[in-house]
Amino acid sequence: MTGKTAGQRYQAWYAMLLRLYPRSFHERYGAEMAQTFQDLCRERRNSRFGLYSLALWLYCETFIGAIMENATHVQGIGKTALRVATVSLGFLMVPLVASRVVDGWNWSAGSFVAVYALFFGLGMAYAVIGRRMSVWSYKVAVGMSLAAAFALGWSNMVQVADSGHPENLAYHLVLVVGIAGAMLSRLKARGLAFTLFAMAAMLPVIAVLLLLVAPSEIARNMAIGRSLYIVLFIASGFLFRHASLSAVN
Repeated sequence: MTGKTAGQRYQAWYAMLLRLYPRSFHERYGAEMAQTFQDLCRERRNSRFGLYSLALWLYCETFIGAIMENATHVQGIGKTALRVATVSLGFLMVPLVASRVVDGWNWSAGSFVAVYALFFGLGMAYAVIGRRMSVWSYKVAVGMSLAAAFALGWSNMVQVADSGHPENLAYHLVLVVGIAGAMLSRLKARGLAFTLFAMAAMLPVIAVLLLLVAPSEIARNMAIGRSLYIVLFIASGFLFRHASLSAVN
């Protein structure tokens, strides 16, 4: 009875030790490793000292394995971050060169740092989110929706700064809906499809409201320009819809 109680205690401790592995590894192999540990403990239950030595050995082996697996996982993320950082630096060259050849383009050093951080953040978001599914339509939809959201937010800030019409910042509500939808859907394709369709539907509603509340030439031009983003968001929504159906099938 004592040996059985000790075995159960060792198994509970081993299950806690398995949590040190990366989540993907634990979900794939955790149950199998726990079952193997339980079988080995059952074979050695008659000898308490033997059970203790076996558990201690497996604890050390599993702990070392968890460290090595996490190191490999971090290394992979590090390589991804390095690639994203390099590509972001390439994109940064565009405004950097433009600031040297375009009159009136006087960005401060802080502005370049902020833009680089934005490029890097979008790149990492694509890399991390895109890994969740191997379906091509999911990856394309992620890239398209992130690019469209970035372009919408960027162009809107520039146009508001140039025109002096802060009411047009209402278009940023579309981005808020996108972020909230991504969080609520937990990045699942079906939920993201509804989120992108909702973002596309919000754009003409905001445009009409702004034209009614504060009619101006800039408001009309922005309303016309937002038609491109409507198309991009709808296309992304259909791609996410395709990804959700592919995952089910």
